[in-house]
Amino acid sequence: MPTIIRRGGALSVLVILTLLLSGCVAARPPLVLENHVIDGDVAWSGEVRIRGVVTVKKEGRLTILPGTRVLFEPVDRDGDGIGDGELRVEGGLTARGTDREPILFTSAATEPQTADWKYIYLDFAREARLAHVISEYAYSGVQVHFCKARIVHSEFRHNVDGVRFSTVNIELAGNRIHDNTHGIRYEERRSSGRVHHNRITGNDIGLFAVTRCQNGILFEDNDLAGNRDYHVKLGLRQSGDLSYPRNWWGSSDPAVIAGGFFDRRYDAALGRVTAPEPLTGPPRVEDVSLQQGVQ
Repeated sequence: MPTIIRRGGALSVLVILTLLLSGCVAARPPLVLENHVIDGDVAWSGEVRIRGVVTVKKEGRLTILPGTRVLFEPVDRDGDGIGDGELRVEGGLTARGTDREPILFTSAATEPQTADWKYIYLDFAREARLAHVISEYAYSGVQVHFCKARIVHSEFRHNVDGVRFSTVNIELAGNRIHDNTHGIRYEERRSSGRVHHNRITGNDIGLFAVTRCQNGILFEDNDLAGNRDYHVKLGLRQSGDLSYPRNWWGSSDPAVIAGGFFDRRYDAALGRVTAPEPLTGPPRVEDVSLQQGVQ
């Protein structure tokens, strides 16, 4: 029973109206989607549960509102060890949470594991803007291919690849990318853009430059300290040299920094990684503007 307080002969009931109203409003059930196609303008809020693949077609647009939770069922029909759930975007995606109400992409499992679901996959997308998003327990927190994208103030954790991209015009800024196998895995293939003011720490490998990288994307002003195996690793076919200027590596000593690079020092067929003008401490990643965009 609610507490009743008598004052001066008048009956005062505190918080009764709020309690009654809250008891009368039932929780909204989750939106459940299985192998679903979006070909118009759709907005998600509350809880969305996905089984299989949700595809935003070229003529479609998906807007995800702050505080939305998107849960992927950990189903692996082909037995490859990677969950089948994915959000595939060929049209438009705007997922803009807030600092207090981020948008969460995660596994629906009671005890989630890395690769419970596949990825957010931006493929020839017309528009892709993500802010204050958390993506976890996927094979790739997000993959971006053949399109323009901006991803800011987001968090990618407990994935195989935190962020993965190729052939893009991209800006990654103000993100926290941690506790993944690869923080960022990429193939430039004529890519352009800027990766800056991110905290890319606590991964097995911070940056994995797989192949066809030619310094088309500028990596600068990032915190790349504290990755477990390597700050930067070159893939088996990355024979060109790569430069990562003005980043923090946990030290300003060039010899110490170079010890965290898997490059020609380990395999003569690979290029050499350099880190000119290293920072003397970690940069601030909180000051990235939400309005600044890729050019």
